Amino acid sequence: MPGKFINRRSSNLTKRFIAGQRRGRNAVKLEPTLSDRILEAVSEAPGCRIEDVVGNFPDFTWNQIFRELGRLSRNRQVRLVVNRRGLIVREC
Repeated sequence: MPGKFINRRSSNLTKRFIAGQRRGRNAVKLEPTLSDRILEAVSEAPGCRIEDVVGNFPDFTWNQIFRELGRLSRNRQVRLVVNRRGLIVREC
């Protein structure tokens, strides 16, 4: 096609994506986010301490997990409760 710019790289990616879908494979593999992983951990162990949640994710820092718990708490997906055992995480 004269005068038309074709990006061959995206064209090849598109072809691979379509071919993967035809074979029944997902072209994009999504990993669960930290939020998803935290919600799953809290649902498996209701009433767990924040230290237990942090211990489940050694690949993240305490600060990253605490900030995500704060966001989940503001969105009313988890409840942070202070009692004599410490800071407890519960599902809403």
